[in-house]
Amino acid sequence: MREPWRTAALAAVLLAGTAIAAAGQAARPVDVGAVGVVVGGVLAVSAVWAGHRRWPEAAALLAGLVVAGYLVLGGPYGPVQLVVAMCAFALGDRRPLGRALLVGAATAVVLTGGLATRLRAELPVVATGVLVAWAAVFVALPLLLGVVVRLRRDAAARQREELLARGSEAERLRVARDVHDIAGHGFAVVSMQAGVALTVFDEQPDQARRCLEAIRDSADAALGDLHGMLDTLRGPAPGVADLEELVDRVRAAGLPVDLRSAGDAGTGMDEEVSTTVHRVVQEALTNVLRHAGPTTASVEIDHDPDAVAVVVRDRGRGLAGPAAPMSARHGLGSLRARTEALGGTLTVTAGRGGGVEVDARLPRRARS
Repeated sequence: MREPWRTAALAAVLLAGTAIAAAGQAARPVDVGAVGVVVGGVLAVSAVWAGHRRWPEAAALLAGLVVAGYLVLGGPYGPVQLVVAMCAFALGDRRPLGRALLVGAATAVVLTGGLATRLRAELPVVATGVLVAWAAVFVALPLLLGVVVRLRRDAAARQREELLARGSEAERLRVARDVHDIAGHGFAVVSMQAGVALTVFDEQPDQARRCLEAIRDSADAALGDLHGMLDTLRGPAPGVADLEELVDRVRAAGLPVDLRSAGDAGTGMDEEVSTTVHRVVQEALTNVLRHAGPTTASVEIDHDPDAVAVVVRDRGRGLAGPAAPMSARHGLGSLRARTEALGGTLTVTAGRGGGVEVDARLPRRARS
């Protein structure tokens, strides 16, 4: 419904502009024929412009033909020529470069052919210069401008797609890390408790029962975390406030853990930083359960106004090799990448009294 009104508005503007432009030109006398040429040319070129979105090639060629005929019939110079430029721009903006250049060249030939009939009295050099200038101003430059606009638009669209793809990949990696953290910790607790239950099943049935209850509780907690994450693809993430509950589950699994916190946890910590602190403690204690053997562990959280430090120590079997924690233990390696992305550091070293020490330092506000 809007297109007829736009065409009518364009025709009205062109008629008014042509009347103003014709006032200062020595064109053909104003008679019925002259008025017919102007009105017919304006209406025809306006109708051609109405189809520039669906048929830009046809619109460019027909605009050139209409304006050429308008000039041959003695119509005054004026805004009708601008419609050729508008169609040339639409052609470059909506069609591939090769096709646009081919149609644009044909349009330029048609347009300059009509103008040449008005330049017979001019010197050849002058006439040639005027024809080249017309082809450049009304066809070549608008067409190339349309090509540039289209290329920039396509480049911006590709950039948006790449950003979305990178965002999707980062989200998949984040989900994989969270699944690893949740499932890995839960399975480690279950495995340790199952081993204890099998050992004492015949001689200490009460202890075996407690182990089975711990397995049930750990499995329920892990399933709850997984369901919360999968239901919303990011349920309420665990953070510093949930460390006490995490340590209690590990204690129930049979690993004595000493948790100490200094400073004011308070507010002002980014949610992602808080979640990373929780994941570091979770992964470190999971590795103690899996690899350290019979031992104890300690967790120290030091809150400063601008940073938080996390140290997890055990006195177990220690490192199998200098590169073992980062190369063999996928969880700590991915956590180090996550910590560094937030502007912090994470190191894994041999403890001074044996075992392993995991040391993470993070800003309270993630690096932007």
